[in-house]
Amino acid sequence: MRYRSSAIDALTTHDEMKETLRIGLYHRYKKEQGEDQEDRSLEFEAFVAEMMETVRGGRTYVTRASRNYGIDIEEHTDHGLYLGLAVCADDRDPVDYRPIAVVHSQMVKRGAVGGYVATTGDFTASAYQYADELNIELYNGDRLVEVWVGGSETEVSMEQNNYEILLKE
Repeated sequence: MRYRSSAIDALTTHDEMKETLRIGLYHRYKKEQGEDQEDRSLEFEAFVAEMMETVRGGRTYVTRASRNYGIDIEEHTDHGLYLGLAVCADDRDPVDYRPIAVVHSQMVKRGAVGGYVATTGDFTASAYQYADELNIELYNGDRLVEVWVGGSETEVSMEQNNYEILLKE
């Protein structure tokens, strides 16, 4: 019984850690009040591009903000071109279908084999349904953190009720 309790505690701690990381991502990359869209850097887009390289093993390129027609990331893989859009969003304002429509439009126009939208928050139910119909991957904040943590090859060690994060070299 003690092992089961320890395992549940470890999972709870792991979920709390992921939630903390997700909220931290939002606050790290959010657009500040009054900041002009053209002045903001592409740090979040670069972060998402780096995470997406771990998903398919392709090469990513963050597009210039002024000439991207809504596409933030081009990912070149052995299977073809994937187009991505990164949205730093608060939980109180879930991402709707519009970024998905932009990605789909550009996929068709440019002959991309796939697309994705990544956010620090979540998506509306209709956004999930719309993306599923178009074969566009959605990465909400939780899934983005899982890719991030998984990409650094993190494992949890359970030894005598002491939990520590081990990073593989």
